[in-house]
Amino acid sequence: MKIFIPNINFKEVNKISIFVLTRPFFSTEGWVNDVELKKKWNIPQSICYTNSIENSDFVLLANSINWYFINKRRKDLEQLNVQCEKLNLNIYAFINNDFGVAFQEFSNIIYYRTGGFKSQLSSKNIGFPVALSDHFQRIYKLDDPIPRMKSQKPSIGFCGHANSGFLKRTKELTKCFLENCKRFIENPLRKDWEPLFASAYERWSLLIKLQQSSKLDCQFIFRVNYRGGAKTKKEKEETTLEYYNNLFHTDYVLCMRGAGNFSVRFYEALMMGKIPIFVNTDCLLPLEDEIDWKKQVVWVEWHQRQNIAELVFDFHQKISNDEFIQLQQSNRKIWKEKLTTAYFLEKISNAV
Repeated sequence: MKIFIPNINFKEVNKISIFVLTRPFFSTEGWVNDVELKKKWNIPQSICYTNSIENSDFVLLANSINWYFINKRRKDLEQLNVQCEKLNLNIYAFINNDFGVAFQEFSNIIYYRTGGFKSQLSSKNIGFPVALSDHFQRIYKLDDPIPRMKSQKPSIGFCGHANSGFLKRTKELTKCFLENCKRFIENPLRKDWEPLFASAYERWSLLIKLQQSSKLDCQFIFRVNYRGGAKTKKEKEETTLEYYNNLFHTDYVLCMRGAGNFSVRFYEALMMGKIPIFVNTDCLLPLEDEIDWKKQVVWVEWHQRQNIAELVFDFHQKISNDEFIQLQQSNRKIWKEKLTTAYFLEKISNAV
């Protein structure tokens, strides 16, 4: 299976900023087919880069779709799309933006994105996981977590930014309002308006509701700033360890959107073999055609949030100890085996 990737500024680009599906082929000298690099990413040697678009099976874009529009390079997308129409090739790109912007669509370009609002987006937009290193293995020196036995009272973890302050709430709402003003100026007839949402406040509100229930064992660490305001390397290491230790010692973790309509914590919880309490705010999740996410998490629709404590307790009461253990194991397995660069590349290859 051969992949064509248009060239970028290899020497100046930060490789962390490019589409993760292209990183197994990246070098500062250009795109490569390096055996060891592919092994590092668990990519089959049968999937390789070609410098000829005519000889390829599909195309990947390294720069984000945002990059093309910000740098006024939309014509590059138009020209590439026309070329791929003639060759009957699909182009796979990613959207890297907290706000759920619905970008112009092209016949042969498929957008992978972590955020956005599902009801506002076409089928050309597909959910994609947040790229994470295996921090569980790095910190705890184990391949997989040891599942916790079911206790009578469910333990719920959370360590992060949650703030009831008026100024913080006003700042977040203002940011959403200004984004909508910008979109209105661009196109007053568009439909992808950003809901006014103060994530730190809404997160704090749900944590308090959980904390008020005597049926739950809540182990929360409230932070008024992102990463607790850590600035030095030592402070960042300490807050990171505190964060993962909080996950390690609990069964469930509250996962709801932040500034963008997606939760990084959702993927971190899966990585740690935990059960997310997933608050759905019209989210787009990865592999929805394969994974029934409602069976992997405590699913809470936004309109149900007032009853979040009861929903968590009921879920815990109904699940058996064996099912509880299996769910922890399957969540880790999903993260480890399916929410990976290798799996998505193989999925695209199999669809060609």
